[in-house]
Amino acid sequence: MPGGDSSSTSMAAEALAQAESELSAGRLRAAQRHARRAARFDPDSPTASLLVTATSVLLANADCPRATLLLSEDPDSSPDHDPPAIRRQYKSLCRSLRHDAGVAPSPIVSAAVEKALRRVATAYAALKEELVAPAPPPTFWTACAGCRLLHEFDRQYVGYRLTCPSCRRTFLASEVPPPPPPPKKIRTQKPELTLAEMQLQLVKRRGSKDHKADQSSSSDDDEELEDVKEEEPDRDHSGQMAVVDSDFYNFDADRTERCFKRGQVWALYGDEDGMPRHYALVETASPGREFRAQIRWLELQPGGQEGKPCGEFKVGRVDTVDSVNVFSHLVACERMAREAYRVYPRKGSVWAFHGGEDADTGTLKYDFVVFLSGYSDLYGVSYGYLQKVEGFRSIFTRHDVGSHAVQYLQKGDVGMLSHQIPARKVSKGLDSGLPPGDCWELDPASLPPELLRLEQ
Repeated sequence: MPGGDSSSTSMAAEALAQAESELSAGRLRAAQRHARRAARFDPDSPTASLLVTATSVLLANADCPRATLLLSEDPDSSPDHDPPAIRRQYKSLCRSLRHDAGVAPSPIVSAAVEKALRRVATAYAALKEELVAPAPPPTFWTACAGCRLLHEFDRQYVGYRLTCPSCRRTFLASEVPPPPPPPKKIRTQKPELTLAEMQLQLVKRRGSKDHKADQSSSSDDDEELEDVKEEEPDRDHSGQMAVVDSDFYNFDADRTERCFKRGQVWALYGDEDGMPRHYALVETASPGREFRAQIRWLELQPGGQEGKPCGEFKVGRVDTVDSVNVFSHLVACERMAREAYRVYPRKGSVWAFHGGEDADTGTLKYDFVVFLSGYSDLYGVSYGYLQKVEGFRSIFTRHDVGSHAVQYLQKGDVGMLSHQIPARKVSKGLDSGLPPGDCWELDPASLPPELLRLEQ
């Protein structure tokens, strides 16, 4: 048809003019529609092709790299999910967004093309980073819905219903973040004192003086405490007590900053041999990296002595602790009055007896027992001795059998007790290496360090 070519060219030019007008007004979809119409009228128009590609990129979901590169958003349903195919698409888009040297598009079109090029480059960089990301580990961590303990299983069991190795309940294995690596901990024969323990020493020193002497010496004590702060190295106050790791259960999880609540009674480590012989009532606690708790010491009645494990206690002096390191465990006790508490062994709890001193080293020795009944003033309490299981650091089992399996502690003999030890009964599976009968895991932080060595 005569004049057809010139008519198509003029209609393409008109469509491009409309596309640029819509582009300048920010109406990308209308601009793309007119640019495609111009490309149909004049397939050889470089500006029309350039504008179609640029608007396609700018209209794509900017939060999805695959969409920005004009790829299928579902990589599993498309053949263009492998790295070479994605790289080819990226290069193809870059070529399509470059105009010929002899063609000078309008400033509006040039700005749209530059913006599209930046988006394409950003999307390709993000997608390339995803493609080179490491493969998921062969195992995953999950938490039992019953006992809340973390367990590690092969990844093939994600979403399966599994049996908890600890409490034997079944639970749906959903993936949770892995636990942080436990800190490497070694307790020396005389443990380093935390700031809270040094405060404990100062408070005890002040308590042995009368009120007037306490007032006159407070400035000296404050200076000494300041010296301790200057000498103490940088410390993460949210950390745990520096001890050898336990065999199975993570006892540190029971004394993190978020475990402390108003009205709780906690056992605190002493300064003689680091065993938890002191008790304190928590009045306020602020969790977080800058942990701080206001406590009131429990004093044994009627003499008001500290460090005795059993008896009736009265709430005493106020103190502030800024580290969880000084706390051992939550104390199961009976509240007798508003500021009076009663602490005695309960059924199933594990305690240490004073065992004298080692003749060679002079260190304190202990015997370990599990109580088989609760304490009563009339009948006392029954218990059985524990002995360490070979091949483990902190696993213990019953010692005696037969007529010596059960012993009794009367009311007047509670002074033989040294301190309570946090303990967990061990669930034994196949090939656990544990002996028959009940076994307990004891908190290494409440055991003497020489007992934690593995026999060679």
